Amino acid sequence: MSDWASGYVADIDYVPGFYPEQMPAHLDLVCLIKGVYPPRRDGERFTYCELGCGLGETALTLAACHPEADIHAFDFNPGHIAYAREAARRAGLLNVHFEERSFADLAALDQDDLPAFDYVTLHGIWTWIAREHQLEIVTILSRFVRPGGVVAVTYNAQPGWSRQMPLQRLLLDYAATREGRSDALVNEGLDFAQALHDAGSLGLDADFMKVTQAKRERSSTYLAHEYLNGSWKPVYHVDLVADLSRAKLGYVGSATLLENFPPLFLSEEQRRLVAAVPPSMRETVKDHFNPRIFRRDVFVRGPRTITPLTKARLLDQTRVTLAASEPQLQPKLTLPSGEVEFKSPFYAFMAEALVRGDATLGELRALPDAPPAPSSEELLAVGIETKNAVPVDADLSEERRAVVRDANLAFARHAIEMGRPSMTLAAAAIQSGVQIPLLSMLVFEALATGTPAEPEAVARRCAELLLSRGEHLRREGEIIDDPDEILNLMRQKTGAILADELPVWRRIGAF
Repeated sequence: MSDWASGYVADIDYVPGFYPEQMPAHLDLVCLIKGVYPPRRDGERFTYCELGCGLGETALTLAACHPEADIHAFDFNPGHIAYAREAARRAGLLNVHFEERSFADLAALDQDDLPAFDYVTLHGIWTWIAREHQLEIVTILSRFVRPGGVVAVTYNAQPGWSRQMPLQRLLLDYAATREGRSDALVNEGLDFAQALHDAGSLGLDADFMKVTQAKRERSSTYLAHEYLNGSWKPVYHVDLVADLSRAKLGYVGSATLLENFPPLFLSEEQRRLVAAVPPSMRETVKDHFNPRIFRRDVFVRGPRTITPLTKARLLDQTRVTLAASEPQLQPKLTLPSGEVEFKSPFYAFMAEALVRGDATLGELRALPDAPPAPSSEELLAVGIETKNAVPVDADLSEERRAVVRDANLAFARHAIEMGRPSMTLAAAAIQSGVQIPLLSMLVFEALATGTPAEPEAVARRCAELLLSRGEHLRREGEIIDDPDEILNLMRQKTGAILADELPVWRRIGAF
């Protein structure tokens, strides 16, 4: 770890990641569902700031989707900024500005040094930094969020983290006694923690140990950034609200849309207890029944209430599309409190209707054979979480699609060159993004560079791209060397991508 990092893990880059809850269209929808005016109307220019942007994947996706936006992304790690700037340069994105700045640097700026932002987002920052830096963020928000602007903060939350905190402290203390890179230290610490657990530790939660070991197999880099920051401290929602109120920010709702519908995950008795406490305590009481370890909170600087009639009209006018290869006719989702099944027959009806083409919620309700429907708010929340009904811009021009396709091609080539196993496609029609694995990246590159969308042609082109970059197909960990076997596997896999993923890419404006 480095002195300039103030105890934050900086010897290894953060893992790339795209977080759709940070996209303005999603934040606007949170506001609409909660009956609060968003900062802008569709199509209007807007300003956006990401504090702690990491490798810039969310800001890059946003820039590709919104040429009308002025986007500023800041991170104190120069390696992160260098990576993001190169990706923006290759994609020809001139509307995103990546700057190496600490929170102290930004807090010292005059009000005229940056735009007044319509949106400011912080993903995975607040509970990983020292108190002095949290207060610097409050100063930044006070100075640079315009009236009516949205702030989205994701953070590790209490009481959900109470059972897991002993493991984090053990890993942090163990790493402090060793030397080496943070990813190696977290692996050594997990080995030690597992030995303690196996010997009968009563302080380490068995279920959480299993979850953490599964995450370790996917990315020790992620775990190092999650657990080895010296100032890491989960907080209660009420404490975050108190801090952000200093910047005149009022809590609106959760960017995890279903969490805005307590009847879906709280019993009648639990809802009664929530209603019995003062409003300032209600989110904390909910967290005792639905113990989230990670909250996604949305605030507005001066929330203005939308009248019920206007809200109903705006929801009915929302056009939606199917953003998955197959609809979920009986959608189910898992929350911390358990699995939720949505039994209304309208969900299957809506999904089948959207297979035939996009429609507004009002049009779906008005179809002659439509069964009784849940509220529009719930339809959107469930639809987005299951990809059954995602808001879509039906008027996306072919010229705009071509620009996004070129940006995505640049993203894919950059990601492959950097050895990344996945990347995010900007999806302009849904004003968001979709993550795809390496083979899908190769298929996208083949199609975007003129290969016909035919299984044989795409399979051969993908095999060429794979081998030219020194990549290999594997079976049970063993490299496949036989060219005929490689091509045969490519036919199977690329054929499925063309059949299942390509129609979705077209529908959501990624290709």
